[in-house]
Amino acid sequence: MKSLVAAFVAVAFALAPALATDHLVTLTMDGRPVDRAGGIAIVHDGLVYADAVELVKTFDGLVTFAGKSESIEIRGHVGRFTAGTRGASVDRVRVVLPGAPFVRNGDLYVPLEFFITRIASARVRFSPGHADIRVNANPLS
Repeated sequence: MKSLVAAFVAVAFALAPALATDHLVTLTMDGRPVDRAGGIAIVHDGLVYADAVELVKTFDGLVTFAGKSESIEIRGHVGRFTAGTRGASVDRVRVVLPGAPFVRNGDLYVPLEFFITRIASARVRFSPGHADIRVNANPLS
């Protein structure tokens, strides 16, 4: 029993630093809140990720689930992302993501900047703890 408790404590301590590095990012679109409750965008391993389904809803797209993968279509662009792998496809072309998508609370999180620029054909501006998707903003800003 002691060895089981010791193993549990060791695993908990090993996972604690990884979980502690994740923190929420406020996500807006052209300055307006995308997620009033918070939680759809986070910093994970130094990169901003967002919930793929919530992004699809934001851009009025279509998502198809296939196991650990999601196929996403927005404005004629199709991306396929798989949890745990940096390999993806955009418009049937293989690409390497800046970080691997992952599942958090049952939802697939994808690298936000890649998704916004390559799938949604928009821009994103980052500041500490905040990301603003730029769709209708002044092109000079």
